[in-house]
Amino acid sequence: MRSLLISLFILSFLPSQAQHKKLRLPLWTFHQSNVNIYGIGLGWLPIYETVNTTTNGLRLEAPGPGLFIAFMPHAPWDTAFVSPKPIPADSLPEKVNGINLSALGSMTYRVNGISLGLIGQVNTRVNGISFSAINVTEKHNGIQLGVVSITKNMCGIQLSFNAISDQVRGVQIGLLTSSSNTRGLQFGLWNVNEKRKLPILNWNFRS
Repeated sequence: MRSLLISLFILSFLPSQAQHKKLRLPLWTFHQSNVNIYGIGLGWLPIYETVNTTTNGLRLEAPGPGLFIAFMPHAPWDTAFVSPKPIPADSLPEKVNGINLSALGSMTYRVNGISLGLIGQVNTRVNGISFSAINVTEKHNGIQLGVVSITKNMCGIQLSFNAISDQVRGVQIGLLTSSSNTRGLQFGLWNVNEKRKLPILNWNFRS
């Protein structure tokens, strides 16, 4: 009886989803809203009027906004400059399940998988691996690689010449590492956390 009720609930839920999101395969643009792309999603720059669109497979962006990311005056989540507002569930920006690839770099809401860009990228959330020269992610679970890597919340490994995070749960490795809320290890020529400043190795496991 319980299995029957669960099945009926799922079946009643699916039609409502189909009404809101269109299926596109194997090639489509991620600039269209309310679309599920299975295969390759194509575009040339992020457009934030595009909402509720998911690429399952490979998202290709050319050239991407990577050159402009190098001149960002502050992190997107810095409340001294911006006042973040909750995003309604039916108005979420883009999501990628798979590989996010851009010639210069990209700006994506959420990536589950791998995100690669040459110069710079800004992501709201990454679950997986990301790499670019300037790598900015609000919440990162996994491995973040770059020349300069910046996160608000890092859970995993942050590897960079300059690794910067507000909160770290894991390991930072670089020439310079810094975190203001650390539960883990820091390896570098100079390491800064909320407890101390040390060369080579620093740590904190207590609140």
